[in-house]
Amino acid sequence: MSGAPAADPHVGRLAHLFREHPAWRVAARHVSDDATSRVLFSHRPGERWHLARRGGESLLLPGDASDPDLVFRFSPAAIERLAGARGSVGAFAAELFALIVGEDPDARVDLRVAAPFARLARRGYLGLLVAAGWRVLAFGALHGVRSLGQLRRLVERLSSRPPEAWEQEGGGDADGGLRPTAR
Repeated sequence: MSGAPAADPHVGRLAHLFREHPAWRVAARHVSDDATSRVLFSHRPGERWHLARRGGESLLLPGDASDPDLVFRFSPAAIERLAGARGSVGAFAAELFALIVGEDPDARVDLRVAAPFARLARRGYLGLLVAAGWRVLAFGALHGVRSLGQLRRLVERLSSRPPEAWEQEGGGDADGGLRPTAR
């Protein structure tokens, strides 16, 4: 496993986004320092990374997260689209969610919710959604999530699903991704 995010341009770019993108920096203030996510890359199967909060910064670090809240797998094209997101936390979040539910296998972010709803709430993820504002509310409504109860049921459904093949292997083919939809 490579030790530095800069060893791969896409990993380095995502590390930079988490640490430096103005919208992400504002968003990260809503998430507690004990929040962590497992991060995988479609073009680097078998490698595991984790997103950790340290000293008010979001750092992408090599190695696995022992008890992640969320599990993401980013494709290089998805990272480029996120890098192009401009504007508020809401604009950045809407682009992330669009990549999660999108159908383009070359530009997608796979997601699995690994933590129970109560832990997500305690660690500030709900506050983050509120901070993202109307764009995330509109995106949620378009995809069937119109209330906190519906959001909780979606998170509980996504939390109860077993890890996808791409997560267990740390890579794999793009067809193993999670496509959350709320009804």
